[in-house]
Amino acid sequence: MNLLNLKWTKSINPKGQEPWAYQKFKVGNLFKLAWKDDKSNANKPQREDLILLRQNGYTTHLVEVLDYKAEHEKWNGDFNVYRIVEVLWVIDWQDPPSSAKADQVFGYLVKAYQGGDVMFLETMPTFQKHWQDQGGLPAFQKRVQGILNLPESSDNG
Repeated sequence: MNLLNLKWTKSINPKGQEPWAYQKFKVGNLFKLAWKDDKSNANKPQREDLILLRQNGYTTHLVEVLDYKAEHEKWNGDFNVYRIVEVLWVIDWQDPPSSAKADQVFGYLVKAYQGGDVMFLETMPTFQKHWQDQGGLPAFQKRVQGILNLPESSDNG
């Protein structure tokens, strides 16, 4: 799997009685990834960009953005803005591995990453501080490839 487009991370909070958000979606499924009324932030990722989703201290999904811009559903409530994404990887919900803990995936403490906005990895101060002397974003992408046990890409770009 080619992770060159892995550029983003997003914290999500389960709503209602579910312990995990988007738990019902498996690899290959499409779903509406929601934002809390922030179309500007939702439009930051480009089509084909990859986003690591985090919740409850774990990295739970790797998704690919399939659409070109955010849409807005007309209903009363928060989280009206969404992007259509495809699940490329999802955590084992029955036995979440410690390797999928966000701190393990990112290589440092990530508890401060909250709020629900998508964040560009290369501009996050904590990401830069940790990864700048270790090969930057390409090294992080390679780390994610190994930790999530994703198959290597057969092409070079």
